[in-house]
Amino acid sequence: MKTIAVIGGGSAGFTAARLAGKQGARVLFFMGDNADHASLCINAGCMPSKALFQPIDAMHRARQQDWLEVKPKRPNEYLAQIVRWKDNEIAAFRAYRQKEIRDLACDTFKVIRSNACFVNDRELVSEGERHTFDAAIVATGSVTVFPKIEGLDPAWDGVWTSDEILRNTEIPKSLAVVGVGAVGLEFSLRYARLGAAVTLLSRSGILAEYPPQFGERIRTIYEDEGITVLTDRDVARITRNLSGEFVIETEGAEMLEPIVAEKILLATGRRPAVDHLGLKAAGIDLNARGRLEIGEDMRVKGKKHLFAAGDVAGLRMVVHHAHIEAGIAAENACSEGDRKWTKRSNIQIIFSDPEFAFAGCTPLEAEKDGHELVSASIESQDIGKLHLAGDDSGFGEFWAEAKTGRLISAGLLCDDAANLIHLPAYAIDHEHTVHQLEDAEFYHPTKIEIVAEIGDTLCRKLGGHPFARADE
Repeated sequence: MKTIAVIGGGSAGFTAARLAGKQGARVLFFMGDNADHASLCINAGCMPSKALFQPIDAMHRARQQDWLEVKPKRPNEYLAQIVRWKDNEIAAFRAYRQKEIRDLACDTFKVIRSNACFVNDRELVSEGERHTFDAAIVATGSVTVFPKIEGLDPAWDGVWTSDEILRNTEIPKSLAVVGVGAVGLEFSLRYARLGAAVTLLSRSGILAEYPPQFGERIRTIYEDEGITVLTDRDVARITRNLSGEFVIETEGAEMLEPIVAEKILLATGRRPAVDHLGLKAAGIDLNARGRLEIGEDMRVKGKKHLFAAGDVAGLRMVVHHAHIEAGIAAENACSEGDRKWTKRSNIQIIFSDPEFAFAGCTPLEAEKDGHELVSASIESQDIGKLHLAGDDSGFGEFWAEAKTGRLISAGLLCDDAANLIHLPAYAIDHEHTVHQLEDAEFYHPTKIEIVAEIGDTLCRKLGGHPFARADE
């Protein structure tokens, strides 16, 4: 019986350990020193943030209905209650995961609630006890990046990361958000809706890696919500004035007055958590970016029996990919196989409001590969169910290969985009044409008709006979 060591108790670690056990291995599951907190996603990531946003957005939408005679109070009056509700929900998720782990524990599945460090490439030490293994899977997740900015003191009260802002129960008068990734875009909008004066800062444009029309539209939506958006600016220096407020000096194409804010949210990303692993003892070197070199079979470069999965691998730092990577790592570790990550639509989602979702390569990437593309788009306000949901500001746009009609890219900026993107993503994964996508049945009225209408237009541009929609 092979012994598989899994280091890390988050989503990737749990999946890798469970699947290795199912394949008949003896499992050493090192959950880390925060073992009771389960995964980042459950404890301090996707689940608690979405729990926080849901009531804030619901109150915001209700207040926008001018014809309602009874309006809810502003959500800032309820923030402490919202946080308590969020904490209770997350505690239930956490308890469920802990039960799953307890149910797995047995003579051949050892749960070790402490960190592990490599002694060499066949041995780990945890709390003074040594453990040998045949293969090891590193799944220690990621940690927040604290940027190096002149004057910024990490010990300052009022400087938040995504961890601290989830626990906050008081609304600041003003908030500066540094970074326009998922955390920056999601929290800046909700704090503006809570009544804070929000400034959003970034050295790049919004959604800079995607077609520019999406970032431009989000900028307009956020500015309409009262957010000051400053892109293409570097944060040069941060100090505090006599009132204790933060004074943020920026550099860019034009001179601007310093930004003054009561609180700062550093939404500057995450990096793989590898500092405590003793990688050099296992003969593992990090690359120039401080990351593990990982192949598509999830093996660490030069180490046939060492693997990584999830955020620590640094390849695709989202939870559903962590599960897939963990499955590949567990299978290859147990069987000494060479199963590899297969190219997928690579769904990316930001829970803004409206939500942003993208699947496939970008049109620019496709054109660089020699593909001639045809595109089609539609506004949210032209889809009845989206309009009734209050979404008159979003849109969707898809790209297909002109020669074959194969769907290449799909982007949605609309209400419920996080769910709607999965149908075009499936089509991209399976190399379907837009004509095949149009063979799907679309009930009316539904939000997913935005996919149908874009598909209709693409079919007409490419030449074809799409089915008539119910409202035509």
